[in-house]
Amino acid sequence: MNFAEIENTWQSPHNRPSQDQIEMMKDEFAADLRRRRRGLWIFLSIVFASLTVIMVLIAMNVLNPGPEGQRIDVSREWGAILFLTVPWVAAILLARRALRHGREHGDPSASIAASVRASLDENAMSRARVKTAAILHGVILLLLPLVVWQLRVVGKAGDEILIPAFVLWPLIAAGILFGMYWHYTRKLLPRKRVLETLLQSYE
Repeated sequence: MNFAEIENTWQSPHNRPSQDQIEMMKDEFAADLRRRRRGLWIFLSIVFASLTVIMVLIAMNVLNPGPEGQRIDVSREWGAILFLTVPWVAAILLARRALRHGREHGDPSASIAASVRASLDENAMSRARVKTAAILHGVILLLLPLVVWQLRVVGKAGDEILIPAFVLWPLIAAGILFGMYWHYTRKLLPRKRVLETLLQSYE
């Protein structure tokens, strides 16, 4: 039984769910929630691992600088460090929200109401995640000119960086933001309305 079938079964005026159907719906909600939680933590693990590797490489370069032209001068290239702190802050905020969700909905399979409330909160968390990602892209676009300017000042980049930084990346970011907007309006908001209706019907 998928989510649409759960909705149709619950909302049908001619067929109120039996106890077996309720148990099936409860299991379906719990399984869907576990899948979404697992996907989120896999995503966050990849993000934290990637950011950690980048920060370790930067630290190694600062502590054991390579040849001239490859060294990172923190006093003159601090924009790149600031550039990397933004995704760290976003990832930490998302992880804290996910941990709070886990504490507040430890056993969502206890009842249909608990399952729907947990799913509704997970939906709110997903919507907040999209908004956080959108803000992250906006901040990165604002910091990009600073990073490019500092790279040009220290001689690590020339005119060849201008097109990728100020044309290609904004186009890519625009595509990503459009995709997030579509997901938010076509997937997350409709699911929110369905869950709210299910919860009201149950209560």
